[in-house]
Amino acid sequence: MLIPHWDKPIYKFHNGSGKNIIIDVTTSVSPGLPANHVFVERIIPFLKANNVYKVLDFGAGSLRHTLPLLKAGFEVGAVDFKGGFDRPICRHTLAQICDNERFCLLEWPHEFVGNPNIFKSKFDAALLIYVIQTIPKPADRRDVLRYVFRKLKVNKFLFYCSRSNQLEKYNKKYQISDGYYMYPKREHHSFYREFTTGETHTFMNKSGFQRIRSFSERGTDQMFLYIKGGFVI
Repeated sequence: MLIPHWDKPIYKFHNGSGKNIIIDVTTSVSPGLPANHVFVERIIPFLKANNVYKVLDFGAGSLRHTLPLLKAGFEVGAVDFKGGFDRPICRHTLAQICDNERFCLLEWPHEFVGNPNIFKSKFDAALLIYVIQTIPKPADRRDVLRYVFRKLKVNKFLFYCSRSNQLEKYNKKYQISDGYYMYPKREHHSFYREFTTGETHTFMNKSGFQRIRSFSERGTDQMFLYIKGGFVI
């Protein structure tokens, strides 16, 4: 299996004025935030009721969704760039769970893509919680969806979270790629690309996922549950 060409979290761009812009996708993590309450209160019960045992937490960041999954009895594979696990809060969490036999930490991309025997079988569900919109290149977003698709069993689930209608007044001078770089005073920036609901469903459909349910609660939420189809991409 081919390894994606992007194996580091750093992207280099030039803005409209020719200024060098460095994007580090691991800086999009918000350390200290609790797990999304919709995920804990509604998604975990749904997964339990639908015979899900092994969950892939892609772009796991500070592991805020890995923890409640482990507490609920799931097996969890947490995937991120190596640098994404180096923050103090993440190291603290890892110290608590590293000996848990139901937990597997996988560095993107080599340990994830190059390992055909994660838990010796494919996953029953995957999470993409505020991940896709932080990746600045469309081809790399497609890579994520393609490899998540391959690691999921047929007719199993993908839970996706994003937000919309939050960047309408964002200063156009911070536009880069097809989105915006955030925190302009930092040396390394995070990136954000908003997708409409229609755009979200379109790129999910093209990647082999069909929407089966919405868990969105507010106008800015995008919380959708998808199911993997039977064809291979």
